[in-house]
Amino acid sequence: VLEGDAGVGKTTLWEACLEEAGNHGFRVLTARPAESETALSFSGIGDLLDPVLDEALAPLPAAQKRALARALVLGEDEGPPPDPHAIGLALLNSLRALAAGAPIVLAVDDAQWLDPASAGGLAFAARRLRDERVGVLLSRRSGLESTLLSELRRGLSANRVTNLDVGPLEAGALHDVIQAQLGVVLSRPRLEELHEASGGNPFYALEIVRTLQRGGVSVDAGRPLPVP
Repeated sequence: VLEGDAGVGKTTLWEACLEEAGNHGFRVLTARPAESETALSFSGIGDLLDPVLDEALAPLPAAQKRALARALVLGEDEGPPPDPHAIGLALLNSLRALAAGAPIVLAVDDAQWLDPASAGGLAFAARRLRDERVGVLLSRRSGLESTLLSELRRGLSANRVTNLDVGPLEAGALHDVIQAQLGVVLSRPRLEELHEASGGNPFYALEIVRTLQRGGVSVDAGRPLPVP
């Protein structure tokens, strides 16, 4: 679990983790929910399974296959709503079948925006995995609740959940980011000003420098730093 403030670099680390996992032969299934999608039931599960949908459905018993297909709107929208228990079982069995071929990473960026139906299904499945080669990688914005993360923390032993707090950058690292992204080299006094103004948050620092550039002001002109 990567946790930190908005703009601090959680997604950058999340993406780097996925690249590393892919290089080591893991099958990576991703979801990037948005705040506007929290009411779209099972959209997160749909995103995760989209690249492997046929493989995920193939090994399931008929009832579980129907339930999952209905949840993902793969057929006619008729009949009762999908049964959450059936969805959880279907997801569990799909993951077991997929992991038999290659280890899997289920990766959710901004897990606080994951729809509750997907969070419930994923938590149900994760709590019942034992020796299967399935890992979960989440990023979460500090101060916002994630149903999936709360369920996993309650349902898994402490040694199966690792938290990494993504904190602010030191001044030198912040300078490296600004130089790499914007081609700007800052004097030491200006860098210290920027580090203090941004709190070491790379997104905020980049936006401050971009605001100066858009205004045609030299970054090292000695003027007060703007607040975008």
